[in-house]
Order: sequence, then structure tokens, then C-alpha cells
Amino acid sequence: MTWREEAALIIAHATRALPADAPLHERKRVVDAARPLGWMCASWPKKAWQAARRDYLVRFGYQPKTKKAKQQAAEGLPLFDGGSA
Repeated sequence: MTWREEAALIIAHATRALPADAPLHERKRVVDAARPLGWMCASWPKKAWQAARRDYLVRFGYQPKTKKAKQQAAEGLPLFDGGSA
């Protein structure tokens, strides 16, 4: 299992009790609270957590603040095409 897959499992477990109509700010709070402490300072776990967090929140209206997202928005391209990351 990769760091990103493990992060996705942690996020899925933490958010499974949220109602379907939970607002984005509530989802962010729950996801951020679920991050293991050891993942805050190590390079790969931190990057994997950020990617899994972004992947989860985008489905609920989160707008990534990355250079790639800004470029694709300017070009009118879809940010996530449903393919594997």
C-alpha cells in the first residue's frame, strides 16, 4: 500500500459518518483532524496526505490552489478527468 492509498483510507474512515449534505468547511475540518501527527513533518507522508485530501475535497466543490489548477482553469480544461493520479 502506498502512502497516498493509506491516506485515502484514513480519510474515508474519518468521513464515513458525515451526512451527504455536509458543507465543505465541515469536511475540511474532519479531514484535517484525521491526519496522523507523524504525517505532518515527514516529506512523503505529508505530500501524500495533501494529494489525498485534495482528491477527496474536489468532489465536494473544493477549488485547488495549485499552479496546474489555475492554468487549466484559464484554458477551460477539466481539472480532474477521472483517470488515475
